[in-house]
Amino acid sequence: MSSPFLAVPLLLLSPPDSEFLAFLQEADRLLERQPQVLRAIDQDLDRHGKLKKALRQQDAQWREARSAGLPTVGWEPAAVLPEALRLEVGRPRTSAYLVYMFLVGRGYYGGFKSSEAMTLLQESTTLTVLLAGRGERMPGLSTLNELVNAVSNDTREMILNAQLAEILNEKWDDFSTMLLDSTAVQGNTQWPKDSHLIVRLVARVLYRGRNLGRLDLPDFDERRARKLLGKMATIDKQISMEAGKAGSARARKQLYVKLLRMARRALSLLKPHVRHTEHALENLDVEPSRRQRAARLVGWLRVDMENLARVIDSCDARVVQGRKVPVEDKVLSISDCDVGFIAKGGREPVVGYKPQLGRSGAGFITALGVPLGNAADSGQLVPMFEQHVERTGAIPGTVSVDDGYSSALGRAHLQQRGVKVASISGSKGKHITPVDEWNDLDYVAARDGRSAVESLMFTIKHGFDFGRVARRGIDNVRAELLDVADRQKPRDFGGSRVEAIVG
Repeated sequence: MSSPFLAVPLLLLSPPDSEFLAFLQEADRLLERQPQVLRAIDQDLDRHGKLKKALRQQDAQWREARSAGLPTVGWEPAAVLPEALRLEVGRPRTSAYLVYMFLVGRGYYGGFKSSEAMTLLQESTTLTVLLAGRGERMPGLSTLNELVNAVSNDTREMILNAQLAEILNEKWDDFSTMLLDSTAVQGNTQWPKDSHLIVRLVARVLYRGRNLGRLDLPDFDERRARKLLGKMATIDKQISMEAGKAGSARARKQLYVKLLRMARRALSLLKPHVRHTEHALENLDVEPSRRQRAARLVGWLRVDMENLARVIDSCDARVVQGRKVPVEDKVLSISDCDVGFIAKGGREPVVGYKPQLGRSGAGFITALGVPLGNAADSGQLVPMFEQHVERTGAIPGTVSVDDGYSSALGRAHLQQRGVKVASISGSKGKHITPVDEWNDLDYVAARDGRSAVESLMFTIKHGFDFGRVARRGIDNVRAELLDVADRQKPRDFGGSRVEAIVG
């Protein structure tokens, strides 16, 4: 019996009339008018290819030196500068057009938070027809993921800029109004309970130590530390079970004293092994690509040990000594070192990021900033305003923000740049705004209209999952949030009214 999955020659195949088709049509039209986007993606792919080629050449040098007749003790491969390389003609490379379509398509289907996004795109009849019409072939899933992830944040920024340029050219918005607000975004990490962080860090150091041999480094397995880990895991559970009980503060403190004593012992037991591993890395004689992976793993080990020492010290100060520990001295995550503790507007705090969003009068995202930690809004007013101006080429006549952005210097900067109505709501804003301006009808209207940015926040967080991120590290989080911003469309697909996909 023949397989039902054999290729079938098709005489006619049309894409279904769907919103995804309209989305791809808009994306295709954007490239026709803004060809610099494809050039930027091509440059990203070239850079990615040259980095891989430089590493291959260093590996080849290493192998050639090892096969030479004379000894090569202490030999190091010659430095290969990726930017000096030239990519030769070989197998046809996946085109920048295809990478762009999968980049925006992945965002359409849920981005990094949807494990099925790329599979859905590969199975999409709509995308199949589009690619066939351009003579493109569908590459493998791993290749697609690698190339889409190679697109730089600068290029993602360019895509947003290209969308805003189209909006301005078609007169769907003149960007004369800017609304600004921030929101709390949950990071891809657990809540930072000290006892759990200590147990997880010790466990990870032991796990990585037992798997160093995969990269030609000597394994280590500190049995005494592993035995301590089992006891610490039990105490961690006991600490969790004490929560909410009468007199739990004293019991938890006693448990933490035991845990910290064991953690210090485990740290001292593991230090010699990590130092030995670092010394072994210095003398590791393997292909440069393999050595690079080994160096990355040893770097992770070193960071884990540093974080373990920090958690022990901050936990001892906070729980045992009863001292307040600054947030910057705490370890908030063992998976994402860039997260901050975000407590905003009396809402439930989150461990993650605090992105800033600028919105135009018609609902388009004109500025997106992702600062490190829980950055004060007052310090973000000028940078976000300047980003709006740079992206749109327009100085807004009205800027409206809440009192978290209250800054006399910031307000003066906006007015010097030509903003006629620099409105800061709330008591703090009223304090730095002259009475005649505060009571001016344009200022009253600006304060009344500021709530429009709240609707953007609600829609983008609950409709497009902007409230949490799947990626880790500030650069990767910026990329993920930019992918959401790049999903806005310059019109509803019928063209009868102006709207943003997130507005």
